[in-house]
Amino acid sequence: MIDIHCHLCFPGAYKSVDEVVEKAKKEMAGIVVSSARYDEGLRVVELAGKNEKFIFPTLGFHPTEGTNHEGVLELIEKNRDKIVGVGECGLDYHWEKDPQKREEQKKIFQKFIDIAKKTKLPLVIHSWDAEQDCFEMVKDSGLRCVFHCFSGSRELAQHILDNGFWISVSTQVCFSKNHKKLVKIIPLEKILLETDAPWLSPNRPEPNYPWNIKISAEKIADIKKISKEEVLEHARKNAIKFFSLNI
Repeated sequence: MIDIHCHLCFPGAYKSVDEVVEKAKKEMAGIVVSSARYDEGLRVVELAGKNEKFIFPTLGFHPTEGTNHEGVLELIEKNRDKIVGVGECGLDYHWEKDPQKREEQKKIFQKFIDIAKKTKLPLVIHSWDAEQDCFEMVKDSGLRCVFHCFSGSRELAQHILDNGFWISVSTQVCFSKNHKKLVKIIPLEKILLETDAPWLSPNRPEPNYPWNIKISAEKIADIKKISKEEVLEHARKNAIKFFSLNI
């Protein structure tokens, strides 16, 4: 199993990140640990250094974090050979309603698109209530892109897939009708699994954990009328392919 997006290093997420990692190693092949701000990015790189070939870091800047993103861009340049992707980054219209600030988000997102091109790394996209604008900004980029926690329409999901991009299915599929519908159109050859841990837990009120992708796999297996093992194996192979993981 490979969780392609979680936030093990978000401040206060877990009492002991090392304990979470050690438990995950007992049943998982690897974890792609994302970051969305500078301090989190530093922790992710450090955690990956202590867990080579198991923890794979991505460095990004969340669109609701404001405008102080330059340090993250420098961190990406500095750690180009240690990271497997740029992100998460993108647009968030769910929390940001101000048109001017949305335009600022676009300018910052473009900088992360540009650095993904420069470093030849895949792009992990945050697109809450801004899925169409995110797609328009990357559709001709030539990048490998994954729409993390995608919650848009089935029509747009199909356009994303037809454009050669990927959609990551989060543990929201355990409790969201829309995500269950989206799963129906995502082929096994393009499916990726994530938890976005510590959030989106299928076992609330406890936090989410990377190994909970197996719960998602059970839901997806029921929808697609196949085995949970088949879902997990496709997702594992796809994760290795998308991020070029050295496992």
